[in-house]
Amino acid sequence: MRNEVEKVQGAIFRDIRRYYCEYCGICRSKKSLISSHILTHHQEEMKVNEQSEEKRQGDRLHTCEVCGSNFNKPAHLKQHMQSHSLERPFTCPVDDCHSSYRRKDHLTRHMIQHQGKLFECPVRECKRRFAFQCNIKRHMKELHDKSASANVEPPKEYVCPELGCGKVFKYPSRLRKHEDSHVKLDTVEAFCSEPGCMKYFSNERCLKEHLSSCHQYIDCDKCGTKQLKKNIKRHLCMHEAGVSLDRIKCSFDGCAHTFATRSNLNQHIKAVHFGLKPYACSISSCHMKFAFKHVRDKHEISGFHIYTPGNFEESDEQFRSRPRGGRKRKFPAIETLMRKRVVPPSESDLTKLLSSESDD
Repeated sequence: MRNEVEKVQGAIFRDIRRYYCEYCGICRSKKSLISSHILTHHQEEMKVNEQSEEKRQGDRLHTCEVCGSNFNKPAHLKQHMQSHSLERPFTCPVDDCHSSYRRKDHLTRHMIQHQGKLFECPVRECKRRFAFQCNIKRHMKELHDKSASANVEPPKEYVCPELGCGKVFKYPSRLRKHEDSHVKLDTVEAFCSEPGCMKYFSNERCLKEHLSSCHQYIDCDKCGTKQLKKNIKRHLCMHEAGVSLDRIKCSFDGCAHTFATRSNLNQHIKAVHFGLKPYACSISSCHMKFAFKHVRDKHEISGFHIYTPGNFEESDEQFRSRPRGGRKRKFPAIETLMRKRVVPPSESDLTKLLSSESDD
C-alpha cells in the first residue's frame, strides 16, 4: 500500500517543464508560454540579435558596385556583372546573322534557331540529338541505364513466396506490404474461382467487389482485345464464319447511324423512323408506351409512380372550404362565477386557531 502511494505521489509531482528561455533561462512546460515570455520581457535583446544576424548575412553577401544587388556566391556576381558591360563577346557564327550576346548560354539558346537539335547522346550506338541538355539526362536515365554493361549487377527482384502468386517487386518494403494481402482469414465464406486467383474473402460482398475490379474484362482468344466478360459471347459471334465485320448503315436518307448486326438495325428503324412503341407500362393508371423494353423496365422501377399529379385548384378550394378554429369554447354562466367555494380547513389553520385560543 505504501509503495502504491509513493508511485501516485511521484506521478502527480513530476516536473514536465522542458522549454527554456535563451535570454534568462526560465523554464516552462509549453513552447507558447516561452514565446509569449520572450515577447513581453526580452524585446530589446531580440532586436539586437536580429541586427547582428543581418550584419552577419551582409558580410557573407557579395554586392554589385554598379546597382547594389547582393549575391551569395562570387560566381553569381560575376555572371551578373556581364549584364552591365557593353561588350558582347559571343557572336553567332552563322553567315548573314549578326546577333551577339553577353553570355554563352544565351548564344547556345540562339543557335537552336539555326541548327535545331545541338546536344548529341554520348552513347555510340544512339544517334539521337536534343535541343536541351536536360533532355539528354532524361533520355540516358530512361533508355541507356537499363542496357548497362555486363559487369554491372542487375537490380534485385523480390518474388512473392505465396503459392500461385509469383508477383515480383523491386523493393522489399513493397513485397512486405503485398504479403499482408495473403493473410489467412479466421472465417472464410467465399473464394474466387477464377483460374490463377483462388483468393479467399470473409463474405460475398467482398467477393463481388473483387470480381468487378479484377475480373471484369477478359481477353479474346482470336483477336486479343479486351472485352467485358458479360459481352464475350456476343463478341465471339463476330469471329464466326459468315459474319461480316463491316458495320451496316441505315438506309434512310439523312441517317448516319451504323450497326453491327441486322437485328439492331431493324430495331432502330422501328423505334426511330416508324415511331413504334410496343412496350406499355404494366401499371394500370399509367398509359405510357416505350420503344425499347429496357427503357420500360427502368421506368417501372423508377419513382415516377410514387407521386401522382393532382389538381391544385381543386385542392385549394377544398382547403379554403374547411371550417377553421375547431370547437368553439362556451363561456361559463354567471351563477358559476358568483358561487362561493367552501374549502375544508387545513392542519396549519387548525393549529393557529388552537394556539390563539390558548393565549386568550
